[in-house]
Amino acid sequence: MRIFAVSDLHTDFAENRRRLQQISSTSYSQDVLVVAGDIADDLRIIDWTLRKLRSRFGAVFYVPGNHELWVRDAECDSIEKFRQVLRLCDEIGIHTRPGRAGKNWIVPLFSWYESDYDQQGEADVSSLEGWADFYFCKWPAEMGSVSKYFLDLNESRIKEYDGPVITLSHFLPRRELLPAVEKLIFKGLPLVAGAVALDRQIRALNAVTHVFGHSHIDFDQVIEGVRYIHHAFDYPRGKGWSKEPLTQILGAEAQAETDHRRIEADSDAR
Repeated sequence: MRIFAVSDLHTDFAENRRRLQQISSTSYSQDVLVVAGDIADDLRIIDWTLRKLRSRFGAVFYVPGNHELWVRDAECDSIEKFRQVLRLCDEIGIHTRPGRAGKNWIVPLFSWYESDYDQQGEADVSSLEGWADFYFCKWPAEMGSVSKYFLDLNESRIKEYDGPVITLSHFLPRRELLPAVEKLIFKGLPLVAGAVALDRQIRALNAVTHVFGHSHIDFDQVIEGVRYIHHAFDYPRGKGWSKEPLTQILGAEAQAETDHRRIEADSDAR
């Protein structure tokens, strides 16, 4: 059994749906896929995408991203949309709760972003004027912190598991997972990228690997004993552009590579 990861499939683009259909229907039937959010906002496309993935993999673990919670002109709010997505997952057989993957446990963690993720206060607030979440997400009137709401949903999952733990979230749990503002095209991204409180949950779980999404800036590095991985399926980028749709995070070769990274990280720490 191997474990693969991907995020940000954005299958509301026809080109991404074509790419997804090209994933082998036979090569991954004994494997596990971890999907770190942002499939689409249309429930019909989310349904199609999750069913397609479920038909190709032995098991699929998933957390919704911000795009799934867009409601546009719908009558429901974003929390009800979130619940609709979770009900759809239950119907299809997609795991949104902790579950085993061989000797490992995979623990999905729900999340949202907080402005204090921008710890140095360097992000450009003015660049957020067109940020779609501000227009397409709708929260209950009585709701306080959106980030806290989702983090609180994880509390019952924070416990000891009898095997190595792999966690996943859509949003970023550490500032180091994002480049410095001067290297970003979207200078406001740190204000809408992550929540540092999420990393406390990851470490309370003693996770060995954490898979995240959202940034579209691929990442694979061990930080303070945890391997952080981001592999975006990504937006279409025109004719001639290609990218591996998935990244393998566990299996014979991937495990050897992980061990090598841990050795290098330990050496650097010394």
